[in-house]
Amino acid sequence: MFKKRPTRAEIDLSALSHNYSVLKAGAGSAVSVMPVIKADAYGHGAVAVAQCLTVLGVPGFAVATVAEAWELKSAGIKDDILVLGTLYEDDLEHIIAGGIIPVLWDEDSARKLSVFASGRGETVAVQVKIDTGMGRAGIPVDGASGFISTIKKLSGLKLVGLLSHLAIADSEQEWAQNYTENQAREFVAVCEASACISPSGNALTFHLANSAGIVRYDFPVCNMARVGIALYGAYPDPGLYEKINLKPVMSVKTGIVLLKNLKPGQSVSYGCTYTAHEDIIVALLPIGYADGLSRLLSGCGEVLLRGVRVPIIGRVCMDWIMIDVSDVGDVAVGDEVVILGTQGEESISVDELAETLGTISYEIFCSWSVRVRREYI
Repeated sequence: MFKKRPTRAEIDLSALSHNYSVLKAGAGSAVSVMPVIKADAYGHGAVAVAQCLTVLGVPGFAVATVAEAWELKSAGIKDDILVLGTLYEDDLEHIIAGGIIPVLWDEDSARKLSVFASGRGETVAVQVKIDTGMGRAGIPVDGASGFISTIKKLSGLKLVGLLSHLAIADSEQEWAQNYTENQAREFVAVCEASACISPSGNALTFHLANSAGIVRYDFPVCNMARVGIALYGAYPDPGLYEKINLKPVMSVKTGIVLLKNLKPGQSVSYGCTYTAHEDIIVALLPIGYADGLSRLLSGCGEVLLRGVRVPIIGRVCMDWIMIDVSDVGDVAVGDEVVILGTQGEESISVDELAETLGTISYEIFCSWSVRVRREYI
């Protein structure tokens, strides 16, 4: 019997530190690199990731919501936290507590924050997001200069940075490169038109590059970059495999809790979608779609046992999966099984798992639920 449920995600903090150092070196000495740790650090655990990286001299962290920022502050993280998402009225009290920098792109939010902060005798550092081609959040380029001018005049607010977001830096196609370079030109034009760049150099923080942008492009006006997916050891595009050496940070593992024999004609799991045609040995694993293992892996996924690949058979259940271990010798209850990661000479990478499921590595990382215990190495 296991002492505790064996289903867990192992987070290799040395790999995390390695990836940050490699990306920082790639960005250049003049560019600081801000880790993006939204969505619980892409499922890796935001507090633990922040505690690991803060000693490396990061310029702060980026998250999606004020609630995510407040979790970090409550855990004792002293670095500034940049909130990339929308600002809500319920967030204002936490914002003026200090150390949380909202990103603004609409005048209504900016004015409400100004009234709230100045009414309490506080000044809040803010950044402005420009939509240079993502077509998502951000002030449009043609209205950016006016909006930035308004922000500068509002009491209780202090403009400390401008940012935008690249839409297709993860592609090597010529049209994509042209699109990215045009985004960069639009961003520089806004910075210059808004008198945000002084003759002696950058007066504010300017950031445009994401993980792929750090590796593929050089944006001279920018003095900061944001790194997300690459920080966790996944490549935003296969074309980057040879350009930067990243290490996987997360492994997902479980263990065999039951072995049973199946005779020809006997079926496994809901719907009887798998029926044995010969005598087989089935192992039961305590992991299912409630843990984040996609039900789409039913009858087509693989796991690693004793360094070899074995198939998932039958439907993935809420709490269980079954695997055929007939071809693996000396299998026993208690054996470790790897869902994501390396065992012996075999590996199942996040990119492979994403390809099997027709999705991206980001979703795989974020899918693991709180039932999957995080263990930090």
